[in-house]
Amino acid sequence: MHRRFTAAVLIAGFLLLFFAGMLSAQEQTSAGLTNDQARAIIDLLKEKGILTEDEATAFMERIDGAGDVATAPNAPIIAQEPPSEPATNKDLASLEEKVRRTSEATMLDHRLLTRRIDDMESGVIDQLVDKSIKSEWTQRISISGDVRLRYQQDTFVDDNATFVNPDDTDSVMNTTEDRYRFRYRARLGMKAKLIDYREANVGKLEAGFRFTTGNEDDPVSTNDTMGDYFNRDSFVFDRAYLKWKWHPINPWFDRMPQISIVGGRFANPWFSTDLVWDGDLNFEGLAVSYETDTEQMRPFNMFLTAGIFPLEEEAFSSRDKWLWGAQVGFEYLPRYDMAFTVGIAYYDYQEIEGIQNDTTQPDLYDFTAPGYQQKGNTLMDIDPTDDIQTALATDYDILDVYLKTDIGIFHPVHIILDAQYVKNLGFDTDRVAEVTGDDSPVEDTDGYMFGATVGYPKIVNFGEWNIGLKYKHLGADAVLDAFTDSDFHLGGTNAKGWILKGEYGLYRNLWLTGRWLSSDEIEGPRLGVDTLQVDVNARF
Repeated sequence: MHRRFTAAVLIAGFLLLFFAGMLSAQEQTSAGLTNDQARAIIDLLKEKGILTEDEATAFMERIDGAGDVATAPNAPIIAQEPPSEPATNKDLASLEEKVRRTSEATMLDHRLLTRRIDDMESGVIDQLVDKSIKSEWTQRISISGDVRLRYQQDTFVDDNATFVNPDDTDSVMNTTEDRYRFRYRARLGMKAKLIDYREANVGKLEAGFRFTTGNEDDPVSTNDTMGDYFNRDSFVFDRAYLKWKWHPINPWFDRMPQISIVGGRFANPWFSTDLVWDGDLNFEGLAVSYETDTEQMRPFNMFLTAGIFPLEEEAFSSRDKWLWGAQVGFEYLPRYDMAFTVGIAYYDYQEIEGIQNDTTQPDLYDFTAPGYQQKGNTLMDIDPTDDIQTALATDYDILDVYLKTDIGIFHPVHIILDAQYVKNLGFDTDRVAEVTGDDSPVEDTDGYMFGATVGYPKIVNFGEWNIGLKYKHLGADAVLDAFTDSDFHLGGTNAKGWILKGEYGLYRNLWLTGRWLSSDEIEGPRLGVDTLQVDVNARF
């Protein structure tokens, strides 16, 4: 910029000196400069801002007065008679002084302008850097949440039996009085990308947490029931985890495998349904998973998952309760609009059975009682006194086989078929007979589910819909009753029945859900209940 400005000033000065020499020579002899050339020089000086409009006009008049212009456009200027006001040395000196002052003022303005530009550039760069840093963190963090408003009606059959609450033996469960409740659920979560694939080829590290309604005593429900004299409700940590994922930059053998490790409190890592794990249940511990092809470059894919989860830590005993699990799954995509997925899992509970207390130490093994239970599992009394302290009578080692078929040939409408089978391989008939005093205990250790859903797999926009029907049969000791679906049969095992469900989109991320759950007991005293749920859901 400096060089261009200096060159312009030199050119302007040269033209002025050349023009002044022309005027001085005009007083002595005829010049070879034409009127057109003289006018061009005056116009150039005026455009450069060296001459004002009045000064340029005055010079033009003097040129015109120097002689008659020939009819030819390039004829030379001939001094036939002296101009009325010829340019003098005084005029030339004045013009040179004006050029000098103009040049100095222009140079000063240029220096000031350059300084202002530098200051502005520095300020703009600082702002851009600040915005870039803020924008980077904004792009790294994502916030999501949802709200569900529910009306729930529980209707009991007339001849239901009365049951002691297994989680509190001093109270009984409501099995006779119909209930009409308004409930709600609110969840708010955040995810932050700590390391991205684009920054380093060390994978992706994500931190996340989520708050939800509910309480610390019920792991399978985040509902809050209205009707407590407008008291405030609790908001508890539902998730808090770190998750690392890695996949190679280039495919391996035409596949894009991925390994992930997650630790803390996180979402259900298993490919399963609420026959075993309630939809609101989150896991605490560590899980590792591997997929052979995340990009689905080939029609056949395999996935593996393994995890270890502490259930209950005891301060004064080494008999901590644990859950170990492993799963292998296969996915087959014969065409782009059809998928078959099967998962085979094994869940092994450690130190889950109760131990009978001794009369000399009546509280020694109280910790073997489950930290939470719903209803259905076979129980024993570990209290040697007249009081009752329930605990699990047997071990639970669960085999879980789940098959899912997604047919999308009518896309966006899909046909989804589900089938699942579970079996408790840890049931010990002899031990159950010993600790319960029942010589012929019922071994009901099987469970299964099958169903179909037609419509949009996920409701997002207005007018989207789906409808589904399922049948469930869950034996008393097929799974641990603490973690199975808390809505079907109002929670727990030893239940069979149907579930009818429908959803309809009201607006983007706003939809209506209706469910009818009808269930009865499989074995034992009568317990039948029908549940109606109508939900208004919103997510962001």
